[in-house]
Amino acid sequence: MAMGSPTPTSSPRSAPRGAVHRRLGRTAGSAPEDARRANRSLVLQALHHGGPASRAELAKVLHVTPATVSTIVRDLLDEEIVEELGRSTVRNVGKPATMIDIRGDGRLIAVVDCSPQHHFVGALVDLSGRVAHRHDWPRDDRTGDEALVLLRTIVADLVERAERPLLGVGVASPGYVDEAGVVADAAHLGWKRVDLPLELPAGAVHAFNDANAAALSELTFGPRDSQDLIVVRVDEGIGAGLVLDGRLHSGPNGGGGEIGHVVVDPDGQLCACGATGCLETVVRASLLREQLAEGGDRDDALAAAGTALGRAISMLVSALDVSDIVVSGSEEITDDSFREGVLAGLTERVSHDLAGQLAVRHTAAASSDVLLGAAALVLDRELDLR
Repeated sequence: MAMGSPTPTSSPRSAPRGAVHRRLGRTAGSAPEDARRANRSLVLQALHHGGPASRAELAKVLHVTPATVSTIVRDLLDEEIVEELGRSTVRNVGKPATMIDIRGDGRLIAVVDCSPQHHFVGALVDLSGRVAHRHDWPRDDRTGDEALVLLRTIVADLVERAERPLLGVGVASPGYVDEAGVVADAAHLGWKRVDLPLELPAGAVHAFNDANAAALSELTFGPRDSQDLIVVRVDEGIGAGLVLDGRLHSGPNGGGGEIGHVVVDPDGQLCACGATGCLETVVRASLLREQLAEGGDRDDALAAAGTALGRAISMLVSALDVSDIVVSGSEEITDDSFREGVLAGLTERVSHDLAGQLAVRHTAAASSDVLLGAAALVLDRELDLR
């Protein structure tokens, strides 16, 4: 499909055609409109996961009639969601088929990352994952309603800037965020029970936890063989996004992977949540920056922080039997020394067999991972791609 790597020089990922139907399954509708909607989703899913295909190939892999596929493709062409790429270069009997793909530049997605300590990041992203516009907005320590006003201002600016139709708005927030987009608790923003879709009257609004956004970005844009991984986000908060068998698992209340407020030092510092010795009081970006500013050996300090994180997540890694550990956050903090520390901390605590398989790496999309994850969330939900 057109949704490729976040860098313009990379080529789109592709998956075996036969895997598309097995992975996604088929949703049948009882009424004609339900069936049409289900088949439309299947066509988009096949293009999203499998790349360009002809109408005949889509009909074959999805087990629907060629006429059904032709009708759906015609509608999607009219909506500028897919495009015709030209004739297939594969030599077959008869006239070469016209290939269809999702149109990367057909729509835009407005996204906001609320997780950095001192600013919010707003961006416009197209359906291929290309960032068309990006701007950092200083937060100036605003919390509660004032932070919401800033968020509304950013979304309004992005909507105004969009030169193509918007597919939707995606917001990544720290803390617990449920399926409906309600932020149950984001301590450093002062948000409790904030319904972001209700607070942002900007059409289709979808909100997500920032660590889950980073994980969805990795699943969408990262290496094709990464179907089981844990993405650990290190920013003002600490969280993990869990991807198992190619699917994101955030739990029924949106708290899956929320490890930042697990107590690791009962005699430690008071946390913003009110507890003592949470993981976030030991490993968080602002704390590490303060420690580095005080002097001392940079590599040793970051390695020690990484080791503490590795020890803290070792039970999660062991319980899920996942060896691909991805670190998200500023590369200034989550550098080689930090990631080596994470690996060392994990190796201390997990089984010998699992330790030998562990790999700790940085996210494929680097500083854009949360933004791209928020865009992928909108893409998935608005086009029903998973």
